[in-house]
Formats: sequence, C-alpha cells, structure tokens
Amino acid sequence: MTTATTSHELIDGYLDAGRDELIELVEQLIAIDSQIPPHADERAIVSFLSERLSEFGLGELTVIGPSEERPSLFLRMRGSGGGRTLMLNGHTDTKPVGEARELWLTEPLHATHRDGNIYGLGATDMKAAVAAMIFAARAIKETGTALRGDLVIGMIADEEAGAQLGAKYVAPFVDNVDAILIGEPSGWEHDWQGIHLVSRGVCCFRVVVSGTQMHSSLSDRMPSVNASLKLADLMTRIGAELELPFTAHPLGGVGPTLNTGVMLDGGTFFGVVPGRAEFACDLRTVPGMTKKQVADGIERWLEACRAADPELVVEYCFEPGLDWIPWSEMDADHALVAATQAAARDVLGEAPPLAVFPGGTDAPWYSELGIPTLPSFGPGVLTCAHGPNEYVSAESVHQAARMYARIAVDFCG
Repeated sequence: MTTATTSHELIDGYLDAGRDELIELVEQLIAIDSQIPPHADERAIVSFLSERLSEFGLGELTVIGPSEERPSLFLRMRGSGGGRTLMLNGHTDTKPVGEARELWLTEPLHATHRDGNIYGLGATDMKAAVAAMIFAARAIKETGTALRGDLVIGMIADEEAGAQLGAKYVAPFVDNVDAILIGEPSGWEHDWQGIHLVSRGVCCFRVVVSGTQMHSSLSDRMPSVNASLKLADLMTRIGAELELPFTAHPLGGVGPTLNTGVMLDGGTFFGVVPGRAEFACDLRTVPGMTKKQVADGIERWLEACRAADPELVVEYCFEPGLDWIPWSEMDADHALVAATQAAARDVLGEAPPLAVFPGGTDAPWYSELGIPTLPSFGPGVLTCAHGPNEYVSAESVHQAARMYARIAVDFCG
C-alpha cells in the first residue's frame, strides 16, 4: 500500500466521521448575512471564521482589506519545507436576496434541508466550498498527513461586486503561492460538470438616450422625442447588430455573451414625455478580447444608429469598477490540473472534462500577477446562484472536501 493511498484512506475516514460537522459549518455560514453593501458586508462572517479557525488550530491567520468593513481572511498551514504551496480560494460575500424575495420557498438566511440539498443564500456561491476547504485542511492536520509545501485558504471579500475591494486589492499581498484553485460551483445542470481552466471576463456598460422632457399632453402638437421609445428600439437591436471580434475558445467553442437590459431606468412621472432613459449591459468576454475592441465596437454601432435616425441622441459609458474584469486562462499541462483530475477520478470515478466557466471569478487578479489559477472547481450548480432557492447538495460538499484534501496532498506533498 502506497503512502498516498494510506493518507487518502485516513483523510476519507476523518471526513466520513465529521460529515455532520462539515454540514453544520455550511449551515452556520449561510446564517451569517454577508450580502454585498449596502445590505451587509463581510465583517460578521470573517469574525466567525477567525474564531472557528483559531479553535481548529490549523495555522496562521491574517486579515487584509482596504477598510475594516471589507475584510478578507487568509489561513496559512505551514508545511515542512521544500514543496509547492497551494492556495484554495473562496469568496465569503453573496449577491443580495433582491426582488426575488417572495419567490424563496425557505428563509434565505437559514439553511433548510430537503431531498439531500441544503437551501440558503450563498449555499452554492460559495459558502459550501469555503466550508469544504476548511475541512480538507482539518483532515490533513488531524490525520497527521505530511505536506512539504504550505496550504493556504483565502476567504475573500467583494467578489460579487467586482472584486475591487476583494481579490483585486489582496492579490498583491499573496506571496509564496505557486498555484491557486477557486471553488466556484463547477456545474450548471448537475454537480462537477467541468474542471474549468478559463473564466470569462466581465465588461459592463450603460447606453443613455436623451429626449425632450415636456408636458405629455402636447406630444401630438409639438415636436418631441420620447427617450424611452428610442431606448426600446436600441435594446432590441444591440444583440444582433453589435459586432465584436473574438476567437471561439477551443474548449467547447465558447464565445462572448451579451445580456441586454440587466438594469433599466427612465422617465420622470405620468404627464411627462421621458427626457432621459438608459439600459445597462453585461458582456462576458473570452480570452483574446480587449476593452478597446469592445469600445470600438460600441462606438461603431452607435454611429450607425445615429446616421439612421437624426433624432437619436445617445451616448454610452462603462460602469466604474465593472468596466473591465479580465478573463483568465490556465495551462492544461499545469501540475494543479493534473492533481485536480487525479482527485476527481479517485472520488467521482472519472475526471470531468476541461471546460470554460461561464462567468467571471477572482482568477484574473491572481493570474495577472503571474500566479497560475484554476478558475472553478467546486460543489454546486451555477444555475441556482444569484436567484431564489439557491441550494447545494450535501453529497457534493463532502466530495469537495475529499477532493480538496487530495489535491493539496498531491500538489504540496
């Protein structure tokens, strides 16, 4: 029997015995309100995690952040020396409950079990992964499994609001780390659909139309431009007419995705012709695309729209903080990819295919600094994130802990 096999059996035994405690940690994290401001922030969840991690005695704790209100927490479990260091990365914030509150069948900030799933805000995105990472580290420590390199767990703020105060801020402080694995949910139809080597970038912008604000009773007697009507026309056209150069990624032929009208605003009140209206767009970019290419494409499209309609007064602006979150890509030949595939084969029976993550992650802020980062391999399905009745399967949380422990032993050992 090999040493690796022995350590895996010991780790599995520890995690099997602690399955209920792992699920309890997921429940506790869901119960802590860490919605992005102004709804809440990460102080309470970082305080809780700091206390629990101190109780577990796993290693050194460090809090980093631009302010007390937006902390990120790092755990470093020291190895014996001479090995590679791995960071497991998870974010602690969640999207707001939002306008879908009445569609929740359970209380969002209370973990509810049904049919093998755990329901609650942040269950899959991504408090379950954070809990699994912590228990993977506990299993390694409590079984006496030796690591030569360090194991770091980054519990990061502000991912859901653009990462300006989270990963982008803390990335320059991440030192002596050879590779990073991010535990974003890696399924969309079922758990563990892909080992995602690419995360798409995010580019958000607003299109603003100006019209004639005036008494609406005179619109049939005097010239006027209804900004909302002009806006509606642009909204229906942009998806088909906006041309952006890109090369489909070889992993699945994935290209960019444009979501039009993710937010709308316009008009003053009844009795008033709308003098201003705007819609927001969320563009997901793929490797090779640049912000300048997007800007040039929008400008060309708007110029053609103006030429076709002399009444049209329209401008666009990028959204501050979300104007350009870069895409990220990891080499398929990297040792962390091999370790992840091996762990998946051992725990799941086969390794999921290499793929492109549909959304953005914290990965680019690390990879831009030269740290190879695997953008997504975590429990849960992205489909239920950012909406009502978010859930994660209890079994996938246990599988995640087993795989994270194996990945650490392989990569750091």
